[in-house]
Amino acid sequence: MADDRLEEELRRSPPGTKEALNAFKESGAPKQLELFLRGIVARNIDESYEEELEKADENTHFVDDLGIDSLTMVEIVMTLEDALEIELVDDAIKDLKTFKELQKYIIEKRQVVSTNQRSE
Repeated sequence: MADDRLEEELRRSPPGTKEALNAFKESGAPKQLELFLRGIVARNIDESYEEELEKADENTHFVDDLGIDSLTMVEIVMTLEDALEIELVDDAIKDLKTFKELQKYIIEKRQVVSTNQRSE
């Protein structure tokens, strides 16, 4: 079921989102993660914030600058978890306010998961 939801999210995301996800999973390149995150956020924000998203940088604030409410953030997090095959901790997510913070958290989380898998 999660795979169907993820495929639908990626299908409805801007062009290049799915490709950026695949490239990030293959290479771990932060730029690909940034492109993927932007695509997922674009898919989930209100159209009135699209111009702000186009101008967004790593310090753009999800709530203040892009109008993302808690329900929308849950949708984004669910998509990220499914797409990246990691579990994002609710307490940590509440503190992630910008693209930079979210990107750093995901990269660190993937490194921990990768390290744990190698040690098993």
